[in-house]
Amino acid sequence: MKHFVKYFFSLVIGALLFSSCSKKNNVGKMIPSDAMFVAQVNLKSIESKLPLSDLKQSEWFKKAIADPSAPEWRNKILENPSTSGIDLNEGLTFFVVKNSGQTYFVAEGKIKNEKDFEQFNKNFDSAQTVKSEGEINLLVLKDKGIVGWNSNYFAYVASTPENPYKNFDSDRTENSQPKNSIDNAAELSGFCKKLFALKTDSSLAGNDKFTALVKENGDIHAWQNNEALIKSAPSLGMLSMMKLDALTKDNISTYTVNFENGKISIDQNQYTSKELSDILKKYMGSSVNMAMIKNIPSQDVVGLMAFNFKPEGIKEIIKLTGTDGLANTFLQELGFNLDDVSKATNGDFLLAFSDLRIPKTSSASNDSSAENMMPAFNKPDFNYIFSLGIGDKASFQKIIDALKKQGSQMGADSLVNKYVMNDKTFAFGSSTEFANKYLAGNSNSKYDFSDKISGHPFGFFLDLHKIISAFATTQTDRANEKAMLDLSLNTWENILADGGDFKNGGFQFHTEINLVNKDTNSLKQLNNYFNEMHKLSEAEKNDNTTRLDSLLVPPPTDTVKVK
Repeated sequence: MKHFVKYFFSLVIGALLFSSCSKKNNVGKMIPSDAMFVAQVNLKSIESKLPLSDLKQSEWFKKAIADPSAPEWRNKILENPSTSGIDLNEGLTFFVVKNSGQTYFVAEGKIKNEKDFEQFNKNFDSAQTVKSEGEINLLVLKDKGIVGWNSNYFAYVASTPENPYKNFDSDRTENSQPKNSIDNAAELSGFCKKLFALKTDSSLAGNDKFTALVKENGDIHAWQNNEALIKSAPSLGMLSMMKLDALTKDNISTYTVNFENGKISIDQNQYTSKELSDILKKYMGSSVNMAMIKNIPSQDVVGLMAFNFKPEGIKEIIKLTGTDGLANTFLQELGFNLDDVSKATNGDFLLAFSDLRIPKTSSASNDSSAENMMPAFNKPDFNYIFSLGIGDKASFQKIIDALKKQGSQMGADSLVNKYVMNDKTFAFGSSTEFANKYLAGNSNSKYDFSDKISGHPFGFFLDLHKIISAFATTQTDRANEKAMLDLSLNTWENILADGGDFKNGGFQFHTEINLVNKDTNSLKQLNNYFNEMHKLSEAEKNDNTTRLDSLLVPPPTDTVKVK
């Protein structure tokens, strides 16, 4: 029995240790917990979708290899990146963090061959020597950055001082340079060494949200600490004094990007503080009102955003910031209060654009004047509808009356009086006729994207193909420009996003950037697209240079000598 008890407790302790370890990650162990932005690139996954052999066929690669001024070591790295000594299978991590008034930019990864890595970095400046401090090797780079490494990991560090021109000579206006630029090599070295010594509780290694992010299957993982970003901006840092930091506390956005056949998929998680999350969960919407979308009086929708929420949450969020009293005082002067705001709408929201047309501009291709070398565009013409579901009509009317009064005082009567409404719906459109058609609800329009956004509190659609098609009708007489538009038409389809559902401690969103070709990986398609665009751009540049040169030909010189 005693042996069984000992065995049982050993299993329990082991399980606890395993559970504890599973909440950690190796990617974040050299990233400070207050990093503002982190991007982790899965090079192994990306290389499987876009092989190096494909990149070598790109125009930029061919130019780089053919550059006679390029050093031999650089071409060697381009031909075989693994000779850098970096373990490319482990990926690369980039992050930005602000510390003691300086913004640091860092690139980290794992070392495969320490000797090759050292030689790779010495190539940047052979005059520099490696300094060893304990287990850390440090090398100052030519561009004033620094690289540090041990037998396993490396970190490149550069920074932007908060005030790089402390000793600026204001008397010398002809040369806007500081008297003495700041040499921050010592600070970079100190910061670099700290990265290797970070404790788990001071890094992202023990952050459960970051751990969940990097464990997701993805080509790129991104982490955005919105609280740290806001605090890093002096003007936005004042939010804490206004108690608006209640909205930014623990505010984190994470993104997982995957390059798939025919599309780029992005999964986002939005985290907030417990206090704000409790409010948002309680008052979050159920589903986009699809009837509002069906009522759009056009089959030619170009862009759309719709969502549903419980408006009572607005009042609770304002209360959380402690500014409800101030808000009520301001609103009462306009003729309504926070209760009216929370009751006025039922939470259904829609903004849609349709029927995009851009009149064709005739350009004189034979006119070589400088002003005719730039493309001209006519003003786009389109319809739009903005709509809200009405909750309490009396409260809604108070807000409308206040807006009309303010509009009248500002001389915008024609703008604020373009709305139409009934007992259930408010609509403001590009024209009263278009808004009335929407309000009548007889359209029963059907769209391919409807099923994608149905069932979620938030939906978004943007038809890239229709937008590019509209522009394609404006300029067709220049070969390179037409080729660029045709290439874009054959590449981009649309952007679709949905979400707003609360799961695993955060609000989840999914976005797809869809391409026309559904059979080829999107990363390969992007590589080909930008490569072809680059070639067309270079051809256009050469063509413009030739035309400009023809304009700049000097007049014939009179060689007759005057006696």
